[in-house]
Amino acid sequence: MRNAPAYEVRNLRKVYKEPTVLANDGITFTVEPGQTFGLLGPNGAGKSTVVKQLVGLVAPTSGEVRLFGEPIIAGAGAERRVGRTVAYLPQSVLPLGELKVNEALRWTGMLRGLGKATAKTEADELIDVLQLGSIVDRQMRKLSGGQKRLTHIGMTLAGRLPVLILDEPTADIDPSLRRKIWDLIGDRCRHGAAVILVTHDVAEAEHALGRVAIIDRGKVVASGTPAELKADLSHRTRIELVVAEGATLDIRRLAGEMGGETRVRGRHVSAWVPADLALRTLEKVMAATEPGQLEDVRLVTPSLEDVYLELRGHAFEEDEPVPDGSEDVGS
Repeated sequence: MRNAPAYEVRNLRKVYKEPTVLANDGITFTVEPGQTFGLLGPNGAGKSTVVKQLVGLVAPTSGEVRLFGEPIIAGAGAERRVGRTVAYLPQSVLPLGELKVNEALRWTGMLRGLGKATAKTEADELIDVLQLGSIVDRQMRKLSGGQKRLTHIGMTLAGRLPVLILDEPTADIDPSLRRKIWDLIGDRCRHGAAVILVTHDVAEAEHALGRVAIIDRGKVVASGTPAELKADLSHRTRIELVVAEGATLDIRRLAGEMGGETRVRGRHVSAWVPADLALRTLEKVMAATEPGQLEDVRLVTPSLEDVYLELRGHAFEEDEPVPDGSEDVGS
């Protein structure tokens, strides 16, 4: 049923016991082929629990997950079917210590149906883009955390499966390579793959997302396109200032000049002001500040993290995660 949505999730509920934790509470969303979908929220919000149910590693307490129209029921059968369709990058590293980097990439492609020559060609391309050439003959167990993460990203992309699920894909990755990784993910989406991105790093992921579900304490608290979610905040702009080290400026007075909803953290001062007054307010602050007193000045439009803050009253901070090894209710 490849004309069906890549994933349909309906009223997904997951309860662990010993200790009792409601990890997911009525999660519902749909992901279409060619769409990049984000599950956003703080650590411990229930995002990874959702993903484990998407790939058949964990059974829902109630609700339903469908992959291209067919229900996913946790177990060996589900894992085999998901494995032929979904490339999954978990947060934790995979136990492939004895494989060399080029072997891991090439064999993954072959396991997903590529011929030997095609798998080698694709592996070589990924090695080039991800800048793995200097470690291509090194065993995985001898790699650094960032090198392992890059290799696992390459393995996820190998074979061009129709669905990619990436859980915190750029964790431990050098900033200079992150843009290339996002470009690779975007290219797969443009060629028809459904991409599910799980992250709490909203600022980095926002530009890549077509649709978003914001999860907090196991529930979807908002969903839509990034533009739709930010529309309610478009009437305001944030002024961000960084006071220079050693400056004699009175930071509290500076905050008072800005007005609005002001926040002071060390040398960083920010304030929400009406969008149509942002430039005028900034000019007023600058006129009252001597040269060299400010290190940085920015006008920032609302982000998805601001949407979350508005909805929940707190930032993307870590909540208590679901305990490892928790038992399923009814299992």
